[in-house]
Amino acid sequence: MRRKKTGRRISGDPRKSGGDIAGPGGPHDRNAVILDTTDAVLLDHTNVCLMETSDGSVVLGMLLEGRINKTIDRARNLYLMNEDGAAALVSELMALAHRIGPESGARFTARLEHLVATNSFTGQIDAPE
Repeated sequence: MRRKKTGRRISGDPRKSGGDIAGPGGPHDRNAVILDTTDAVLLDHTNVCLMETSDGSVVLGMLLEGRINKTIDRARNLYLMNEDGAAALVSELMALAHRIGPESGARFTARLEHLVATNSFTGQIDAPE
């Protein structure tokens, strides 16, 4: 029997990652969503790289790895994105830190500023004065 090609890969691999966020609430509502942590990945390692495509454009690669919740299995997934995708990730994390509270947002922002000021990014150009 021939399988229908849908572009979606179905796997029986027990290391498949999962989890979900669902509910009637929006991103700014407190206690208004349900987290399904089944097969959620407990992130413990990241790695990033740059890749140049055949047309010369640059793609950012982010490899995220961790143990799958309540198992001994591990997941390892590579995410490819452009600058907009990377900026969206950073801005969403900043927004979450600020929604926790002003102190949390200030600590998160201060940490980012410290990393820039101390040239802690590989290949970073000196921070503007």
